[in-house]
Amino acid sequence: MKEAQKRNCCQRPSSFLPAILPFIRTNLIVHAFSQREAWLTNVKEPPKPVVVVGKVILDEYGNPDDFNVSKNVDVTVGGGGPQAAWGAAAALAVITGADGSPPPPQPVTFIGPVGGDWTTREEDALNTLLGPSCEWINLVRAHELRTPRIQIWHDKDQIVQWRAVDGSFGPDGADSLWRNRPSASDILSTKAATNDFILHTILEAGANAPGNGYDAAPLSDPSLKEHVSFLSVEPVAFLNDSTGEVSVEDAESCNQLLGRLSSTIDFVCPDDHLHRSLDRSIWQKGGRRVAVRDGERGSKIFTPSQLSRSTSALTVPAAKLLTPNGQPVNPTGAGNAYSAAAAACLGIGLSIIDSSCVATAVGAVVCEHENLPPWSSAVLKRIDDAAKEVRGQVLR
Repeated sequence: MKEAQKRNCCQRPSSFLPAILPFIRTNLIVHAFSQREAWLTNVKEPPKPVVVVGKVILDEYGNPDDFNVSKNVDVTVGGGGPQAAWGAAAALAVITGADGSPPPPQPVTFIGPVGGDWTTREEDALNTLLGPSCEWINLVRAHELRTPRIQIWHDKDQIVQWRAVDGSFGPDGADSLWRNRPSASDILSTKAATNDFILHTILEAGANAPGNGYDAAPLSDPSLKEHVSFLSVEPVAFLNDSTGEVSVEDAESCNQLLGRLSSTIDFVCPDDHLHRSLDRSIWQKGGRRVAVRDGERGSKIFTPSQLSRSTSALTVPAAKLLTPNGQPVNPTGAGNAYSAAAAACLGIGLSIIDSSCVATAVGAVVCEHENLPPWSSAVLKRIDDAAKEVRGQVLR
């Protein structure tokens, strides 16, 4: 693990409501539709539960010269998994028109592995982060291992930089912790997995990545596959420090991983650096959809027909940030939130264009806050407004 790397950071009329309300879970419609119209035109079925499988990393934010001075360091729960779960919940709340003070938690489960050093304080921090938005949080504990910890800062160009703390990604940390944790049985034991559900997972896809690729093992389990109605993958590979690109070895590792899973994946959401390094023929198998995240340049989306004809992607522009200088306050986790938000939308039947517009808005609003945004009607309205603004630009 490198010491410092870039972090992979239509509406229905009111007469439609009686037909759809009996099918939507009660906790999704408390105070629903009172302030916003739902994005339900292309939804073919009632919303299904979403399970987000991701990593948990303890993030120390601060100036790199101050990390040994605890009073100058802010420790939060990161790793991409919690941020992805929040993104999925926000997307469901927006597209179903959920409202309230606060809005009800959504049928989203976050599941991820932690070590024996995981404390009550950290548990409380995670519950505070996700409890209002997600119905369930399931942590898989490995008491003999440690929870990964990193130090994060922004360089002079506002690029997120990070470094590992004390072997956090070695054999006593992530390299062992992320091997088949959570397992297929762990995922199926969650309350959300009793029936067909949407599964979104963040996978370490590079060569020699922590866990050695075994975080993907559950996806090949037949007992899990028969319960998953929609499978989404966000592959992660870090940039080479000297070239600023994904290495040939990491790209080939990701090609192999996605090739093994090609028959089961419905949606893939890499970042632009990784996507440009991959074998496009992998995308052309089956009816999957692809969204490529490209930061401030927005995203590029491919439908199955575009992939089969090797035609150009449709560009979805980034949402305008409502910050004092128009720049991100903290972009960490925005890409993870985008990926899971898009997966949740696609999984319940929204079109890839509408899904990408909602996901773009979710990622933008994450960028507007120092940590995850508060779970409030105002934040959901902000996402809804941004999504419709982006959609207007796409369809113009």
